[in-house]
Amino acid sequence: MKTIDLFAPWAKKGTDLKLATFKRAVVYTRVSSKEQRDENLSLDWQKKAIEEFAGRNQFEILEYFGGTYESATTDGRKEFLRMLEFVKKNKRKVTHILVYLLDRFSRTGGEAIKLAKDLREKYDVTLIAVSQPIDTSNPGGVFQQNMQLLFSEYDNMLRRQRAIAGITEKLERGIWCKQPPMGYSVIKEGKIRKIVINEVGKKLRKAFEWKAMGMKNEEIIERLRAMGVKIYKQKLSMIFSNPFYCGIIANTMLKGKVIEGVHEPLISQELFLTVNNIRQSANKYGVPHKMEIEQLPLKMFIKCPTCNFGYTGYVVKKRNIYYYKCRTKGCCANKNAEKVNEQFNKYLLRLSLKPTYFEPLMEAIKEQLGNISETNKEQKRLFTMRLNEVQAKIDTIEEKFFITGEMSRESFEKFAGKYQQEKQEILNSMTNTSLDSSNLQKGLFSIAEFSMKLPPVWSSSPVKLKEKLQNLIFPNGLEYDMKKEVFRTFKTNLAFQLIADLHCVSEDDKNEQGGNFAALSSLVG
Repeated sequence: MKTIDLFAPWAKKGTDLKLATFKRAVVYTRVSSKEQRDENLSLDWQKKAIEEFAGRNQFEILEYFGGTYESATTDGRKEFLRMLEFVKKNKRKVTHILVYLLDRFSRTGGEAIKLAKDLREKYDVTLIAVSQPIDTSNPGGVFQQNMQLLFSEYDNMLRRQRAIAGITEKLERGIWCKQPPMGYSVIKEGKIRKIVINEVGKKLRKAFEWKAMGMKNEEIIERLRAMGVKIYKQKLSMIFSNPFYCGIIANTMLKGKVIEGVHEPLISQELFLTVNNIRQSANKYGVPHKMEIEQLPLKMFIKCPTCNFGYTGYVVKKRNIYYYKCRTKGCCANKNAEKVNEQFNKYLLRLSLKPTYFEPLMEAIKEQLGNISETNKEQKRLFTMRLNEVQAKIDTIEEKFFITGEMSRESFEKFAGKYQQEKQEILNSMTNTSLDSSNLQKGLFSIAEFSMKLPPVWSSSPVKLKEKLQNLIFPNGLEYDMKKEVFRTFKTNLAFQLIADLHCVSEDDKNEQGGNFAALSSLVG
């Protein structure tokens, strides 16, 4: 025996060549757009061509994958990954992956080449495009397949470049061709694509208006939730900062330019700028998020008549004197806070009811019970619509679970709990906003009693209670002219407006019309 023969036990044996005689394949089909589905590369056409190739070449098809819309730009596709997982779990059982064209497999160039190499070397799996079959058992075939995969990536880059150029051209004409933001929907009238404001958008318009009034984000979110719009704080900030809502298009493809859009604006440009000036000032001064300051209860509540922005506040530490100040650059409005607070307290006297006017006010309240605001009517309508939608969902899952058996108990309990909670939230909101005549009369009666001691209550209350009282009496805040030292109201709570009316001669009395307020005015006189 030769010495070399003694080393035979250490010889390495290759893969059993009998395995190569089996041709077990998986099939992957894909389209990346509706046009490919309907025109030249439909899923049915790909599947038929692959099955004919498999029949001619004696392939056994183990499984089908794809059959849907998937982009080949990245390999993060669900069906594609499911196919690779199947191949790896069935190592030595799957010998081939069959596709119609190589670009159906991937358009990632170098990544696709590495993936095909790993499949060949680690799993003995060969990739075959049936419309362009290549023998990858030799270096020349591998090189040819790699070149086709690289060309697919190059073709994809050219398509992307043309698509970007087309999108940019549309953006410069004010046409938004991407998915619109929350509050808008895309509709098609014939071949014309339009972006329109939907029901959610109409509610988001209120969010901008509330923010312009100085309302905090947390309260805006709660109000939107009560109206059926669930939104989180970061999303609300994104909405406030998106100029799309005022008809302006801003996109990185425009390279720093902004364009007037052709879509319908949700709000005016003035309102958008007002809201974002408030947000920027809040970030600069910390006004909405800073702990309340006892010496500045009117901060953000009183507004500059020139700029229409809420006054901020500051303190001169050396003298420990607080001031209200307009935060608009160039506006010199500045006033001692203690003096402004005293003037506001005196201003409350015109809304403070004298005991002798109590009965006339009750008569006026009875006259006003039917005048529920349009806002509350609209809110009630929205709540009712939302409640009907939720009830319809509850009815549907109950039918699927109890009658048809289409839904499992686990799924039913999951959705039933969710919808019942949503229903209860809406019912609670409807109860809280309900304004039936008896409740309204009781509420206004309490306000009338409370208003007889309004100035001392405000001056002696902590700052949080002061802010609540201010917002109750003047829901839209006040303008304060620092030079003239004059307050001007935007809107006064109905009950307090009635009190103010009792302190003056009404228009009815001047015109001798004999109305209810004229009668009340004569009583006051």
